[in-house]
Amino acid sequence: MKHPIFFLFIFFASVAVVTGDTKTWKLIPTGYLNIERNEDNYGGFSGIDISDDGLELLMITDKSFFFELNLIRDQNQNIKDFAIKRDGRLLSSKGELLDKRNTDSESIVRDSNGVYFISFESNNRVMKHENIDGKAKFLERHQDFKKLGSNSGIEALAIDKYNRLVAIPEKPPKGKNLLPIYRYESDTWSLIKEIEINNDFLVTGAVFISENKLLLLERKFSWTNGFKSRFRLLSLDFFGNNKPKIIFTSNPNQFDNLEGLAIWNDAKGNKRVITVSDDNFHPLQRSEIVEFILKFE
Repeated sequence: MKHPIFFLFIFFASVAVVTGDTKTWKLIPTGYLNIERNEDNYGGFSGIDISDDGLELLMITDKSFFFELNLIRDQNQNIKDFAIKRDGRLLSSKGELLDKRNTDSESIVRDSNGVYFISFESNNRVMKHENIDGKAKFLERHQDFKKLGSNSGIEALAIDKYNRLVAIPEKPPKGKNLLPIYRYESDTWSLIKEIEINNDFLVTGAVFISENKLLLLERKFSWTNGFKSRFRLLSLDFFGNNKPKIIFTSNPNQFDNLEGLAIWNDAKGNKRVITVSDDNFHPLQRSEIVEFILKFE
């Protein structure tokens, strides 16, 4: 009897070790805030940046307006209210108000020096702002940018710890089937990866969670099911078309049209992923902030 019991002990101990060593990324919804206001030019939020302490949120709209919010949090650092700190307009490289095809701002990131980078659709480009309310500077375009659709241009920007900018369009440029990922380094854009569009989800945001891991926010819409949001993790370690791993998919209409994406670390060391929805200035949609805790366990 001693030997069977001994082998059973070894077997179950081995299973426990294997299970314990298998970790995975999880995204847990932890906060929701309706930020609707009945004001002109308020809405259509497409990109966000958040302060290191999670208390200040900068949002841009797809009509080239910006809004700075103070976020009010409870003792667990969960969002419970907000106040508008200031608002304004994004400016051109000449310091003038943007107009016509130049207004469709889609994504914003901030580097370690406090410099902002903003992507635009229609006139597909990326602009650099030393100050959010100051005049901009053009970044050189990749040759593919001219082949992007007027409403499917650079939807997502992310920046790594080396201040290298990554840009992802909503759809591939004309003549290509795979979705390209570009990196801006030493004043030059290069194609660093291509991925397939999966199940009709389109990229709307991206953020680095480690040196080579990119968290993608994706959106899908249908007239029967409304909006669905999805998060996938993508490794940038090599060029090959390895499939990003799905870590969260919402239920239909669980959230509105989530587009903006940013990340910060709370007092407990948790990575918090914060998003904002683009209501398209439509009365049946809503502007909302949704926050998640990203865990590896």
